[in-house]
Order: sequence, then structure tokens, then C-alpha cells
Amino acid sequence: MLPFVLKIADQPVERLQSISADQSIDVDVQIEFYSREFEPADMARPSRRQRLSQLILQEATEGAYADFVTFLRDSAEPQNFLPFEHLLQYPCRRYALLLSASRSHELFEICQIQPDASPSILHYRGYEIAIKPRRSVLDTAAYLVAPDKYTLFIRQVREDNTIRVYRSDFINLTRNSPSPFSFDTRDIMENVQLELAREREQNLPLEQLLMFPSANEETSLPRVTDCPECSGRVRRLGREGYFCLECDWDNLPRLKQP
Repeated sequence: MLPFVLKIADQPVERLQSISADQSIDVDVQIEFYSREFEPADMARPSRRQRLSQLILQEATEGAYADFVTFLRDSAEPQNFLPFEHLLQYPCRRYALLLSASRSHELFEICQIQPDASPSILHYRGYEIAIKPRRSVLDTAAYLVAPDKYTLFIRQVREDNTIRVYRSDFINLTRNSPSPFSFDTRDIMENVQLELAREREQNLPLEQLLMFPSANEETSLPRVTDCPECSGRVRRLGREGYFCLECDWDNLPRLKQP
């Protein structure tokens, strides 16, 4: 899944009909960003021509992805990563989080996500965040964007033994998702760790939070039922400590004298 919508244009200027009820827009698709030379014999064979066309589209898409990171670097608004109060006013619940490869791997380890999982999704309070490792993203930065927020138009032009690919700007065609946000990756890691720790604490029974064994926990330690000195009643303290209610006996560890 790309973090933007990719469309193919046939003309240098692509007219979009009726973005809203009373508006249309002309999209300029004349920014050259990729070219590839080929042998005339390659274009003569249909199978070879089809594979070459697919390869060009793939390489051009990678180039467009790198340009999109630059676009986010210049336009994204700095924010704290968690919580997401600034997203509540929008119905959008699916986002893409772009990080460097090393920071993505660190986030995978924190969330116990397999790096080769497809897709790699971080779930947080009703939001689905697809983690997108990118070589063109710096280790210190990350970007959150709705996948359908921006649309990019590209077109191919064949000139003798060269195919050139042109693109438009990244056009915002939706009003139902926020502008992209940028984050400090240290803030992401720290907040995700805190959030996961909070969830684990909320799911643990009270006995475990207090470091006492739960009522149904099995143990191999011998259970003391009567005081070994006076046969009186005993009270359990902790995992293996006991003290007598009727005399001074106990098996609690002694404090060391200074």
C-alpha cells in the first residue's frame, strides 16, 4: 500500500471533473523525474515491451515515493506521537507511518511484530497504523499520513530510444483526513513502550501487580498449616513466608545487622 493514490495521466494537463459540487481543477503533469533508455529490439517484442513497461512503472513509483518523503519533510506539522487527540475530529482511522528501516525494526521489536509480516499494522485505540520502512527517511524523523490524502498523477512519454516519466505535484483531494504530521522517533519509541506497559498493567490481576501470587497459582513449595513450635495457627506472608499468631515463631528472612 502506497501512502498516496497513484493515477496515470495521458495528457500534460489532466482535468479533474467536479472535486466538489461547483469546482474542477487542472493538474499539471509536467515535472520530469525519471527516464530510461532501451534498445529498439526490446520494444519490438510484445512480451519484452510489457516487462519493460512494468519495470519502468515500478522504478518510477519508487522515485515518486522518495519525492513524497521530501514533500512530507517540508509540509508535515510537528506533533507528539501519542495520544491522538488531534485526529478525533476526522472520521479517518487508517494511517501510514513512514520511518527509516532501522527505526522500523526497533518499533517491530517493541510491539513484537514480525518484520516480514504483510502488512505490519500497529493497532491503537481504534486506529490502524501501517508501518512503512523507507530508506529515504532519516532515523530522527517519522511521518504520519492518511493513505488517500494525496493523489499523484504520472505519465510516460516515449522519445526515440528513451522513455521519460513525468509527474504532478501531490494534490490534496480529500477533506476528511488531517494534514500529515511529523514526529521525533525517540518520542514514538518512548510513548509506545509506555502505552504497552500501561495495557499490560491493566490486564494483570491485583495480586500480580502487588507482587503476590494469585489465589489459583500453583506452587511446589511446602505449605505450612500449623506452627512447628506450638501447633498454633499460622498466617502466610508473600510466596513462602509464614508467622505464628499464637507464639513468636516465623520463618521470615532475618534483617542483616550493620
